[in-house]
Amino acid sequence: MTMTRVMVVTALSATLVACSTHASLSPDGGGGTGGASGGAGAGPGQVVVDYPQTINRNVDVLFMIDNSSSGTVYEAKLNESFSTYVNALQALPGGLPNLHLAVVSSSLGAGRSTDIDRCPAGGDQGAFQTKPLGTTCASASLNPGQTFIVNASGTANYTGALADVFSCISALGDGGCGFEHQLASIARALGADGAPPPAQNANFLRPDAYLQIVVLSDEDDCSAPPDSDLFDTSSQLVSDPLGPLQSYRCNEFGHLCGGKMPPRSPAGPTDLGTCVSNENGRLLRVGDLVAQLKHLKTDPAKVYVAAISAPPTPYVVNVGPPEIKTDPSMWPYVQHSCMSADGTYGDPAVRTKQWVDGFGANGLFETICADTFTPALQAIAGQIAHVIGPPCLDATIDPATCTFVDHTIDATSGAVSSVPLPRCASGATQPACWDVVSDARCPSNEYLKFMRTGTGIVESSTATCTKKGSP
Repeated sequence: MTMTRVMVVTALSATLVACSTHASLSPDGGGGTGGASGGAGAGPGQVVVDYPQTINRNVDVLFMIDNSSSGTVYEAKLNESFSTYVNALQALPGGLPNLHLAVVSSSLGAGRSTDIDRCPAGGDQGAFQTKPLGTTCASASLNPGQTFIVNASGTANYTGALADVFSCISALGDGGCGFEHQLASIARALGADGAPPPAQNANFLRPDAYLQIVVLSDEDDCSAPPDSDLFDTSSQLVSDPLGPLQSYRCNEFGHLCGGKMPPRSPAGPTDLGTCVSNENGRLLRVGDLVAQLKHLKTDPAKVYVAAISAPPTPYVVNVGPPEIKTDPSMWPYVQHSCMSADGTYGDPAVRTKQWVDGFGANGLFETICADTFTPALQAIAGQIAHVIGPPCLDATIDPATCTFVDHTIDATSGAVSSVPLPRCASGATQPACWDVVSDARCPSNEYLKFMRTGTGIVESSTATCTKKGSP
């Protein structure tokens, strides 16, 4: 018979305990797996899992929405499905987290060029968007003077339903700059780029809160330094130093494919395979943008990112008729990397995908080429459920085989005592007990529930259990 031991480290005695990490079960004599890790005091075959008595339910969420010329169709899809995200958060243990929710656009100007249509100097400068532009504004809106959505401890700074007030302020339209600075706009909004955030964004970030950032864009990031000359309007023809003034500049000077910049004059459709960000090119380094956001938290593991964008492959460069008829050369462009049944599409999000990957397991990439964003928003809400949801087990155990022992410190004398912890009896009132509870949100469909009362400090609880199906 294979035995499995779990060491559960707890804090002060309280009532029902939830968990911000998965409880992993490791075979006797082996190391821990999954979200937990071996720690001080863990014996052979044991893992240490933190079960905090007070769950941190503060979550700051920022949606970066592409408001360039093709933005409205994706904004509509987002708002049609956003109730899925809200409902998933409301279904968490304890209900809706203490939420800060803000919206920022992709418009951050076009470097030193100020004469490009819809690209004024600095653009929206990372300021949170609050204009009531959506179709739901008649039934839901932010209170006067508010610059982001707050719903914390049952107090809200808006009228109407949460999904509706988000839809009211997130319908940014399609009047933004066509050279989207998605990632730089996020950094600017949060003050991650080294300068203070815009004044109207004050008090959004809470030091202890989890931070979730969501990108919605059908094109790749084109974040350039504020003094960049990449968007120089004097370069108009294929033969000019920067080529035509179009989005392909972001590809040519922002990507490397096989170690080379994408060609400006391919001989017909050319699949360049897997491309990466040109970290020594004219755009901001993706690595720096990742590091800046992680530095917002003393614990970088509290930062979660997600993107609804187009896959980075296939990456096919082609040419088409020039928009300036006096140019004798065909103009380059990158073909869409995906298209949905409803005709919407997206271009290879090379830098955006690399940015998401920079956060490891805390990054999530979903396709924008979908008839509905409901599955994507369910997955994005799952990032939050992972940290404030139920204490999931990574393996299914047989509760009848488990023995639990509490190691308790007396609050007065400091003496340590070890007392067996019984399984909770159905319908009975017990001062302290444990049980395994079913929950479909867990990979194993199970999580551990602890009930505690009294004034003692539970230093740890050691369990010995058998996995279901073990010989």
